[in-house]
Amino acid sequence: MASAAQSPEQRELALVGKVEMRIALTESDAKLETMLKTYLAPLLLKLASEHVTVRNKVISICQHVSTRIKPQSIRLPVAALVKQFKEQQNSMVRHFDLLYIQQGADRLSPSEKAELLPVVVSGISNSGGQGSQIFNLLLRLLESFTLPLRGSKEDVEMRSRLEVSDADADYLASWLGKFILLVPQKGSAATCPGLTAEDYAFINMQGKEDLWNPAAGGLNLLRTKALAARLLASGLFKDNERFLPALFASADAASTISDVGEDMFKRALPVTDLEDEALLKRLFGLYFGEGGASRVRAPLRLKILGLLNKSTKSTTFANNIMRLVDDGIASPGMDGEDIVMSNAPTSNASIGREATKLRAAIFQYINFVARYGAADTLHSIASRVIARLRDFIDNQGWPRPGANEDLVSRGYAYEVVGLLANAGPKTVLVEDEHPSLDILRWLFDSLARDSSGSAIIVSIEESLSTVLGAVSRMHLSGEEQGALEELLMDQMAQSADLEANKRLRSTRYVTVRFANRCLPYASVRGRWIDILGLGATSDRAEVREEAERGLSPYWYRMLNGSLGTVEPESIKFPFFGAVMAQFFPGRTTDEAAEPLATARQARKSYPHCFQQMTAFARRILFHEAMAARGVSAKLDSEWERRIDASAESDEKARVAIKEQFRESASSSQGGLETLLSALFVGLAEEVSGAESQLVEFLALAPDSLVQQLVPHAADLLPVIRSNNHSRRMAGARTYGILASHPAAQHAKVTAELAGLYGNTKGWQSAAGAAVNQAHGAIVALGFYFSRAAYRGQKVTEQEQYNQLVQIVTAILTESRDGSLLEASYTALGQLCLFSAISTDTINRLSKFRTIVEKLYESAKSGNETAILCLGQVSMVLPEEDGKDDSDLSYVGEQLHRLHEIRQAEVHFAVGEAFSYLASGWHSSALATKLDVEGQLPAGPKRSSTLDRVTERTLANCGTTKPALKKAAVMWLLCLVQFCGHQTGIQDRLPKCQVAFKRCLGDRDELVQESASRGLGLVYEKGDRRLKDDLVRDLVSSFSSDRQSQLAGNVSAETQLFEPGALPTGDGSVSTYKDIMSLASEVGDSSLVYKFMSMASSNAIWSSRAAFGRFGLSNVLSDSSVDGYLADNPKLYPKLYRYRFDPNSGVQRSMNDIWNSLVKDSTATIDKYFDDIVEDLLSSILGKEWRVRQASCAALADLVQGRPLEKYEQYLERIWTQCFRVLDDIKESVRAAAASLARVLTGVLTRALEADHSSTKTAATMLKHVLPFLLSPSGMESSAQEVQMFSVRTLLEIIKKSSGSTLRPFIPELVERLIGTLSSLEPEEVNYLHLNASKYNLTEQRIDDMRLSSIRSSPLMEAIERCLDLLDDETMQKLVPKLESAMKSAVGLPSKVGASRVLVSLSTRRSAVFRPFADSFLRLIEKVVQDRNETVSSSYAVAAGYLARLASDKQLLRLITFCKSLYFESEGDRESVVPRRSIASGEIIYATSKHASDRFNAVATAVLPFVFVAKHDPNEQVKEQFQNSWNESVGGSRAVSLYLKEIIDMSSVHLESAQWVLKHTSARSVADAVTTIASLEPKMAPETAQTLWPALEKALGGKTWDGKEEVLSAFVNFVEAATPYYSKQPTVASAITKIAVREAKRQNATYRRYSIRSLGQICRARTDVDMSGVVFEIVEPVFRDISDGDPMEVDGGLTAPKAEDVKQATLAGAVESLLASINPTMLKGERLLQAISQALAAVVTLQSPSASVWRATFVSLSQLFMRLQQEGEGKDLGSDAQAHLKTLLFGPDPGTEALRLLRADAIVAMAKAAPTQGSALQSDVLALVKEERSNAVRDRLASAPTHKG
Repeated sequence: MASAAQSPEQRELALVGKVEMRIALTESDAKLETMLKTYLAPLLLKLASEHVTVRNKVISICQHVSTRIKPQSIRLPVAALVKQFKEQQNSMVRHFDLLYIQQGADRLSPSEKAELLPVVVSGISNSGGQGSQIFNLLLRLLESFTLPLRGSKEDVEMRSRLEVSDADADYLASWLGKFILLVPQKGSAATCPGLTAEDYAFINMQGKEDLWNPAAGGLNLLRTKALAARLLASGLFKDNERFLPALFASADAASTISDVGEDMFKRALPVTDLEDEALLKRLFGLYFGEGGASRVRAPLRLKILGLLNKSTKSTTFANNIMRLVDDGIASPGMDGEDIVMSNAPTSNASIGREATKLRAAIFQYINFVARYGAADTLHSIASRVIARLRDFIDNQGWPRPGANEDLVSRGYAYEVVGLLANAGPKTVLVEDEHPSLDILRWLFDSLARDSSGSAIIVSIEESLSTVLGAVSRMHLSGEEQGALEELLMDQMAQSADLEANKRLRSTRYVTVRFANRCLPYASVRGRWIDILGLGATSDRAEVREEAERGLSPYWYRMLNGSLGTVEPESIKFPFFGAVMAQFFPGRTTDEAAEPLATARQARKSYPHCFQQMTAFARRILFHEAMAARGVSAKLDSEWERRIDASAESDEKARVAIKEQFRESASSSQGGLETLLSALFVGLAEEVSGAESQLVEFLALAPDSLVQQLVPHAADLLPVIRSNNHSRRMAGARTYGILASHPAAQHAKVTAELAGLYGNTKGWQSAAGAAVNQAHGAIVALGFYFSRAAYRGQKVTEQEQYNQLVQIVTAILTESRDGSLLEASYTALGQLCLFSAISTDTINRLSKFRTIVEKLYESAKSGNETAILCLGQVSMVLPEEDGKDDSDLSYVGEQLHRLHEIRQAEVHFAVGEAFSYLASGWHSSALATKLDVEGQLPAGPKRSSTLDRVTERTLANCGTTKPALKKAAVMWLLCLVQFCGHQTGIQDRLPKCQVAFKRCLGDRDELVQESASRGLGLVYEKGDRRLKDDLVRDLVSSFSSDRQSQLAGNVSAETQLFEPGALPTGDGSVSTYKDIMSLASEVGDSSLVYKFMSMASSNAIWSSRAAFGRFGLSNVLSDSSVDGYLADNPKLYPKLYRYRFDPNSGVQRSMNDIWNSLVKDSTATIDKYFDDIVEDLLSSILGKEWRVRQASCAALADLVQGRPLEKYEQYLERIWTQCFRVLDDIKESVRAAAASLARVLTGVLTRALEADHSSTKTAATMLKHVLPFLLSPSGMESSAQEVQMFSVRTLLEIIKKSSGSTLRPFIPELVERLIGTLSSLEPEEVNYLHLNASKYNLTEQRIDDMRLSSIRSSPLMEAIERCLDLLDDETMQKLVPKLESAMKSAVGLPSKVGASRVLVSLSTRRSAVFRPFADSFLRLIEKVVQDRNETVSSSYAVAAGYLARLASDKQLLRLITFCKSLYFESEGDRESVVPRRSIASGEIIYATSKHASDRFNAVATAVLPFVFVAKHDPNEQVKEQFQNSWNESVGGSRAVSLYLKEIIDMSSVHLESAQWVLKHTSARSVADAVTTIASLEPKMAPETAQTLWPALEKALGGKTWDGKEEVLSAFVNFVEAATPYYSKQPTVASAITKIAVREAKRQNATYRRYSIRSLGQICRARTDVDMSGVVFEIVEPVFRDISDGDPMEVDGGLTAPKAEDVKQATLAGAVESLLASINPTMLKGERLLQAISQALAAVVTLQSPSASVWRATFVSLSQLFMRLQQEGEGKDLGSDAQAHLKTLLFGPDPGTEALRLLRADAIVAMAKAAPTQGSALQSDVLALVKEERSNAVRDRLASAPTHKG
């Protein structure tokens, strides 16, 4: 009957059983592997069965399988298991899948691992609970997976090819980033910075041991992280996915990780939205730690802060910002590395560099928040942060910080307080209720009292400056402004006495700045603070400068940013009354005396600023008066001068002020009286600078106001008698005004006049102060009597009047004293001016014409007082028509004769005198001379004099005499100016215009100035027709080159050139006559025309200069002019150029013309742009330097601010012309061209700096400019200025350009800049390099300095910038250019620069440079052999960096190249410096240092070579290889690892014909033997077999310096290789033979080592007796010494050195002799005979040295120990005993150390030879008794003889 159908469970069990049977029946590992490949994955799938029995069965099978697969040769079907793992969700199936995956992964071949990685990556996000194991598997596979070249097609398609989803990429990027953060912790720590405990456990596979221990089969963490970073950089991830991992990697400490991370980060950052809130939360979370993860480490926090600094959105995270502040001022962090700011006592040295950077970054971010933060955030945190920072400063100690406080943090805190006060709400600075300005007050007090040092004070000042900006923008209420004023006033008061107020420094400067910026100009207290600042003479000059600016309304506007935007009227001035109340607050009980008392009290209280007080108050008064009547002065930088000048000479202003005075006087306002009194006190009490103020004030004041000072007129008498001239004159004039006042007491005045007259007596013999007193008295009397006569007093009847006239006439006719004469001129002039004297009076005392003649004599020397006196004297003379010899005509003639005066400026005084003569008081020059209240005085009438004088002057303007013409022009100017309102001038204005026009072409600049000013006056005073004619003529003359309308007549005496301008050897060509004479002498009539052409050109220019100085603002603004100019547009290009004329006068006036002519400047320039540019480009290379210079400046102005499209077509021409003019012959033209070039560069760089919208513009400009700069006209120009500017321009372009703009030009730029490094090096450096020894320098030292300068060179910075912008395409184009630059480089700078480019490419641009690294390494093989050490070293270093990126094949080629450099360079060793060998070492060292991972990968090929070469005898060569060995080898076991290779290489070169290589190889063998011997006390026979042939070969040959090292290794070999040579009789025999041979060598220096080595070998060779041979060798040594014959030593050794060699040789001989006694081989009598013979020889040594004693005692101890071990020598015999007694108990060896060694020898003897021990017991006891050292006695006490 058929069996029942099987159940599903049974079927599954049966199926599983079959699989089990098949697995069990497999006989070999290969069959098992095949079976598992088929059945393992399906078998594990049965773990998902619902039947327990099936699952258990499968588990039992798995246990069997696990046992069978332990051999590593069995491979598992990992790929199938991984695929099954992803497809199954059953946890048990996945668990066993993973179990076998982990076991099988390490058994796969590299190619299989590479194929497995895509399988693992795809779907990795679904790993579930086994994600940790899968992730670890991925890490294990990375080493075998080759990533495609970045940017290649394979790289771009990698994501899709591997079927990686977005979820997979996110998952993988997240865990790879966390993996980069992993730092394994010691002990039980379950987390690390940046990772939660879960993350840490995930990456560490729940704490699996040795996971990161390569020695135990784990992964190399550093290497794996680097591979992970490279995977992240591949096309597998998008930029947004790898942003955070890139950030983590860029902050890693390992360069292999950070380099890749930095490159990733740079690529990901531009496409990352730093304003994304989720990203910012993540960044803050990483910074502070979140979700159980601790904060990331400091370098990464620094990176995070840098990102936050670029995100304005981050400033909205108020709580996090507060945490940052807390972090910045908290105690040191728990992780031990974050000491940021702490109040705990600590020194600056304890604050680590990272912590310092972190602190700075925190404050930088808070600074960023304060500047760019949202208002609500700042409002919420400002007050809290400021409070915390103030607490921090207080806790440090305020104002005096405690010891060891962090002052850097203190400075930061002060700065941030200011920033937040500026950025926060107004209430932070100005409280809502009862404002006290607490923070501002605290900052002021800190500035005054903080004792932290100058650096902190700078921070406080910066903070106050920031607060200043904040307060200046606030609109303060009256109460708030009052609080600020009180604060500032208090600061000024406390700064006045620092010691009393316990202040360290003044705060005046900041206080004055606050007053000027934060208080309105109308604030009287603000201006009072400025006044106090001016009086701070003990403070720094900046205080007074700032205070002076604060008092000026113009500078106040400029300081507050309203210049040009606010009309003058909009500035509110302080009220005069308020100013007086603040400045002069004093009060007295006597109302009449109050103003004067108040003024004197103010003078006493503020002596240093009293003059400024009065000056400011006076100007405010004048301004108030003028503004009230619509006569305001222009508000510009000369506002003060304009106010003063208006009050002095402007008729409208004077009328306005007089009206104000009358109104104020009638209303009894005290301020005016007080100011008048203050001015009086300033003059009377000799306040500096107050001389003229009172006189000007009195001239405007009514008599009622002046009356208060009349009783005090006598106070001026000391001033009149003072030695100060200006004070005397002011005092005299003031006295004349006051004493002549109707209210003056006649008797008192008479007495005062008598006193003054008394001062004039004895004038004939007066000297010194007496002359000054007489001068003051005469002038005072003159002023008094003139004013008294005007006021109606009968002065002629007064005795003092007559006395004055007598004295004046006497002085005029008799005295030669200049001071007295001046006083007489002044007195006489004043008397004549006010008609207080008549010609009859003068004639009574002296002839009138005599007086005039005397005045003329003085006037012709240039005395302006005498000149004006002539004019004033004429005012008392009547006109006498028809009389040419009248006195008036005589005076006029004398004035005319003054044209001969050479001082040109004096002629303006002559012109003024002419106006007195022609018009009397109707001359406007006298309008301000009336200084008392009343009408103009009535003098003699003038009707024809003005006509006569004017006609004559006009005629003189056309003369050919230069002196008369110059004088006449200035006289005519004065006549038009002062008498232009009269008919005589009005009728002759056309003639005046013609005269002035003709003089425009004069060569004298003063004549031009006068003529141009005269034309302006003619225009002002003329009618419409005259104005139109003038404009037409002038514009025509300007816009054309015709000179006819400006031409004059030429006579023989006409001066065409300045004397000396055209020297002829014995004189110079100057006039037309000179030209004719020179032409006649030379016989060349064409000279006349040539010189006249030069003069004409000069005149044309001069006329234009003069025309330029003519103020045409009013002329050209006239409507009729527009029509004329509209038809002549060619004026605009020329006028535009003249606006930039080198002459400032021309420039200023041309700008006035332009502004008047052109209503819309921009539109006009746009309209005529092409014409203007063409004119400038043609003029820039003109003949005249002025034109060239002006064209440069005009072009510079023209291109600024204009779109490129406007001038793109001219750009190359502009650059070309500019560079041509850069080499101009005239320096000022070169400077203008340089300025133009800077402008062009600035335009370009601004376009480069602009946003992406300007990229096209910038690229267009670069397309024009860069080829030009790189052309022969630019960098390759022969003109140094052009070359230097081209380079500077290039650097600026590179610095400012964006990547996309600059990239196309990078290849050529890099090539040219590398070449430029050498061409720009000063020639002096090359000279110094060639003559270094002359200056006590070395060439290497100079090269080091050159190298340092190259590293910091702006050119290298530019090159680095170019390299940073490289992409794959540009890199390909750069490669041939860079190769060309390296091959063609001339000079050290270019070569070193090229090497640095390679270094930068290898480190900073490794991703794009990697494909080309091999080719550049090959190129370096050629250039590294440069003759210059520095160049060679630089290329060697570059090779080290390139090795990072090179392929294995190229790296091996490089090593082969280095070997050939070292071993095969012919002639290298014969040179003083073996340059090629050094280069070889440098390359190897650079590779080991900078590419350690690659170096280690080829260690087998390179380390044996390094080991050999590090034994080179040349120190420079040796150093490089020694450093390489130290860099790459951790211990000595590496020698055993590479022993065969080392010995093979050394053996080859032991046969070399070069002694250096032979000796180097010998040393290498010796070192290898020594190292192996130290590692293996008993050397393995195989090892010994490897070493012996090479060692034997190394010992062959004659002696050489250093051979003793090989000998020492030979000894080590003999000691360690016993197992080898004991079975090799030939080797053993050779050892003995070599030892004896070497010991017999006669080189004294070498023998000291060889004899001692012989003894060491004897001790080691217990299998042979060498005592006889040794005795034969050492016996001659002993004999020579005992016979007194000196040893043969090298002649080069000095006596002390020779003695050392001799003693060392003796010590070695003793040691060898005693060591040669071998008790193993010698027995009985032979042994005793050998011992006795040896001791006898040693005893013969006389006066042994310490080294010989030491050798004797130690060798004896060793001998007795050998005897005791062998049981020989119980009784050494009587001879030996006697010798021992001599050696051990004879002479004292000296030191305690030697006595200890002797005691050891005695103890050893007693133990080995009891017979001798007993026999010598008494000697031992005696020795113990004599011994003074306890240690020695104790040692002796241990001897058996002693115990016995």
